[in-house]
Amino acid sequence: MENTKKPSVKKILSIVGNTILWLFVAFAIVITVIVFASNNKSGDNSLPTIGGVAFVSIKSNSMDKSPNAADYAEGGRLEGKTGFKKGALIFVNALTSLEKFELQVGDVITFARDLNNDGVSELNTHRIIEVHEKDGFVYYVTQGDHNEFPDGIYSETDPTHNEKDGGYVVLANDVLGKWNGHKIGGLGNFLAFLQTRVGFFVVIILPLIAFFLYEVIRFIIVVMALKGKKSEDEIRQRVMEEILRAQQAENAAAAAPAAEAPAPAEQAPAEEPTEQPEDEPKE
Repeated sequence: MENTKKPSVKKILSIVGNTILWLFVAFAIVITVIVFASNNKSGDNSLPTIGGVAFVSIKSNSMDKSPNAADYAEGGRLEGKTGFKKGALIFVNALTSLEKFELQVGDVITFARDLNNDGVSELNTHRIIEVHEKDGFVYYVTQGDHNEFPDGIYSETDPTHNEKDGGYVVLANDVLGKWNGHKIGGLGNFLAFLQTRVGFFVVIILPLIAFFLYEVIRFIIVVMALKGKKSEDEIRQRVMEEILRAQQAENAAAAAPAAEAPAPAEQAPAEEPTEQPEDEPKE
């Protein structure tokens, strides 16, 4: 007959709990990698990538939907285009040196520039609205989908500006990557929080410490249980040995009187009575 015994509820809960814990560890590792990959300091001229893909947190609504309906009309600058909101996490493909010179109008690129004119270079992700080539250099004019004007401030003396009122020029070599169209809404805010010391400690470090403490405690409990089982086995073995010795002693004691008792003497066969002659009758 086959063994159809079902696993106990305790065992099932243990398996489920272990699965959840290890899934969290895997999640923590992945999130940690993404956090470090998306942690770009101001002024950096490169994007950390994983498999050729960078993760960029969006910190403004400049690429949100345009408030101008004409932008989406037939022939409008955003016809068939989509953007993303503040707090989103977007996926940006790293580009080769040749690919940086082959970008087209409508592509969304990430670059590091001081668009706020505050002396700090920051990551920006805007759409190319014009492409210019001059003296062997390729320039891109960019604009946020939600913004009314192109990026930058016009300056005749600054060669990094396009010869157009309000047009900010991004040199092809300054492009860091191209948005591949994939995004996760809200995850950028979460990663921004994880990039802080408090966020990383609360969300990643603290749960991992609790997980490893749980594993250590469970290991100690298992070791103590095995040690207790070993002691029980030893006690059981000793009891069995004592019972066996007692049985052997009892058997030996029962066999000893039978071996020492003398054998019974043989009795002589009983003699048959002799017949006496009858007295002869007197005459």
